[in-house]
Amino acid sequence: MTVDKFQLLQNEYIEWLLLDKHQRAIAGLPTSDVAWAKVKGVNERTVRQWKKHPRFIEKYENRVREKAMALPGATALALTPSQLNAQGKDDRNEHEMIKAKLIERAMSGDRASAELYFKTYGKAFVDEEMANRKSDFRELDISALYDRVLSLVPVAVLEEFLAKKSEVVDG
Repeated sequence: MTVDKFQLLQNEYIEWLLLDKHQRAIAGLPTSDVAWAKVKGVNERTVRQWKKHPRFIEKYENRVREKAMALPGATALALTPSQLNAQGKDDRNEHEMIKAKLIERAMSGDRASAELYFKTYGKAFVDEEMANRKSDFRELDISALYDRVLSLVPVAVLEEFLAKKSEVVDG
C-alpha cells in the first residue's frame, strides 16, 4: 500500500495543528493555515476542504486523543467502542455520546479531558469563525469594502479627521 503525497501532507498538517502558536514560532514554523499551505505548496482551499472531510477529522481527533493520553494522569474514556456498538447506535450518535462523556469528565475537573475537548472542538470553532470573518470581505467590491471599513470607524474619529483636513485645506 502506497501513501500518496496528500496523505503525508495531511499527517504533517495534523502534527502542525497540534502545536500552539508559541511552539510554532519557536520551531520557526508557519503560524497560520494560509502560511502553512503556501510553504508546503498546497492551495489554502485544499486545507479548508481537508478540515471538513470526515476521514481527516477522524485522523485529527485520533491524534488529539493519542497526544492527550500521553499526558500525565490521563485516563481512557469510560465508553469502549464495543459498548457503543452493542447499543446499536450509528457513528454520529457514537460521536455525540463520546463528546458528551468528554464534556462530562471535563466539567467534573478532569484536566486531560478539558484539554482534549478544547484542542478538538475549540480550535475548529475558532478556525471556522476566523474563516467566516475573513470571507465576509472577499465578496465586497472596493466601494462596498470602503463603506464597510468606514462603518467600523467611530464617528468622533471621522469628525476629528475631517476637521484636521479642512484646517489644512483652509490654512
